[in-house]
Amino acid sequence: MSEGTNVDGALADLALSLREYAEDWDDRLERAPNHADNWALVQLIKLSTDEQLLEWLERGGE
Repeated sequence: MSEGTNVDGALADLALSLREYAEDWDDRLERAPNHADNWALVQLIKLSTDEQLLEWLERGGE
């Protein structure tokens, strides 16, 4: 869950959570059956700058 005092703060918190998820995925979640199919999401997170990730989130993940 993301928190923030405004939309920008919530999106920044969500971006940070996604970065942490990508790290966890590399460390251990890649082998978990319910996370194994998230390879593309993890690559998008890892290859995006903060600005690109925030733009992606603002567009609703499209």
